[in-house]
Amino acid sequence: MSDAPSSAVEPTSTECSLLVDVGSAWTKASLVARAHGAWRVVAAAAQPSDWPRAELVRSLAAALRPAVDPQLADRLEDVIADAARIVCRTPARPGRLVLVAVAHDVSAAAARQAAESAGWLVIEEATADDGRSIVQRLETLRQADPDAWLLVGGFDDEVPAHAVDLAALAAAARGPDAEAPIIWAGSSAAEPAVRALVGDALQIAPNPRPGRSLRDAEPLRHHLETLLQGMVEPRGVRRLAPIAFRRAVGAVARNTGLRVVGVDLGARYATWVRADADGTLAGRVFAAGGIASSQLVTGGMAARVGRQLSYAIDDLAVADALQNLRSRPGALPQTEDELAVAQAAARVRLEQMTAEDGALEGIDLVIGAGRVIAGVPAPSQAMAILLDGLRPLGVTQLAIDAAGVLGPLGSLDVDELDDALVAILGDALIPLGSAVVCRDARPGQTAMRVAVRRPGWHEERIAVRAGTLVRHPLPRGARADLEIELAPGVSLGGPRRTPVVCAEVTGGSVGLVFDARDIPLALPRRADDRRVVLAGWRDAFTLDPEPVR
Repeated sequence: MSDAPSSAVEPTSTECSLLVDVGSAWTKASLVARAHGAWRVVAAAAQPSDWPRAELVRSLAAALRPAVDPQLADRLEDVIADAARIVCRTPARPGRLVLVAVAHDVSAAAARQAAESAGWLVIEEATADDGRSIVQRLETLRQADPDAWLLVGGFDDEVPAHAVDLAALAAAARGPDAEAPIIWAGSSAAEPAVRALVGDALQIAPNPRPGRSLRDAEPLRHHLETLLQGMVEPRGVRRLAPIAFRRAVGAVARNTGLRVVGVDLGARYATWVRADADGTLAGRVFAAGGIASSQLVTGGMAARVGRQLSYAIDDLAVADALQNLRSRPGALPQTEDELAVAQAAARVRLEQMTAEDGALEGIDLVIGAGRVIAGVPAPSQAMAILLDGLRPLGVTQLAIDAAGVLGPLGSLDVDELDDALVAILGDALIPLGSAVVCRDARPGQTAMRVAVRRPGWHEERIAVRAGTLVRHPLPRGARADLEIELAPGVSLGGPRRTPVVCAEVTGGSVGLVFDARDIPLALPRRADDRRVVLAGWRDAFTLDPEPVR
């Protein structure tokens, strides 16, 4: 199977193109073809990435065969195999980084945040306060095989006592003949002394802690992301799945005029993107942030994931399920327990990805991608993962990239990408519906009263109490006008000028969800109480509310 990218807007004579997203665990393929004069996603299939590619073609042909002309059915596999292909792929390996810092809780914490959110994997960390001797640190660092070294420490107006010593340690561990660059992202006052030790291999990057009361990791993150793109796959950056997904989300925002957040939770990588209608993009790539990440099997994560479950599963069983996810990321959950653990782990990963940003406010559309989100058995489960993990404040549309087309489309040139999205956006994104999420409701309080008005339907009224959520059916393609009366002190985000907020919403496979739970979610301490609350939230997605007269 050729991986050469092709144009989605100049199809072959059979007028079809194949979009392929090769992940570390699963490969997804979608066939885009012209039907009744318009481009449509006519078939989609997914399989473990280590399966033969020919099997993917056969799966697409089997899905499409009942709907095609009988004269074409016998040669359908050949037509699909010969179709123009647009391919993106998860990087073969992440960039490996060694972090050397003055203080673990100050400079190292800020630098690690910047590095991991730029897509680097921190394989070793050494700090002046880690309790090891110089000989122990040197031996450990010499055994590392990084693509780059990151040195941090000190505020810009001072030279920290250990900064030069740590730079000398890193230079000695790296050796004079190594090609991996050394990046100094520490005190500007210490730069001359560090350069004297390291020499021409030194690169200068922004300090994530320029002052005692200042912490800004974003400039360093951008520097490290640019470096990574040039080192890991310098001639094919656009085809890397995290980069392609970000470009596609930006194109969705640009072509719809919406403020969009996209999250792609894969087996190994996790990508978070925020895009504005003017083309402004912000995002993070977590090289070890996926659902099969080693971070989910260390540091008490089994207990944290277990707290997200609506029924009792022993912590050892949760830990075993998480280990299975890590060791066999291409396997499907075989039991209800395994499915519940995987979805709870997804919610935890989304919480971790967005923890530093606080409430997700002012977003028009949230897009979920990745098999654990977009490939769930029921759309309500995808909605629950996104709402629980991201907590989007205000009135927000939610959708999933069920066919996995955004990544491959994001590998196209800008003009082709825009044309392709305009042509198939309706098929590319499966709308789940809209959510109205408020905060600051007091326990026992009716947080909001909502009037739902649709043309040709009777007005319906819904009351939502603090700490609960209510689902209201609204099918795909339908629109409704909402009149939301908020209780005193309750907010949908932004300045509040009136207790009544009006909004127009669209439906989807789940419908409308009115959510008056905390941001972030607060759960009871007692296990039995917590499970009752979680079970109530789970059931709310499948039960219709009783109208309030």
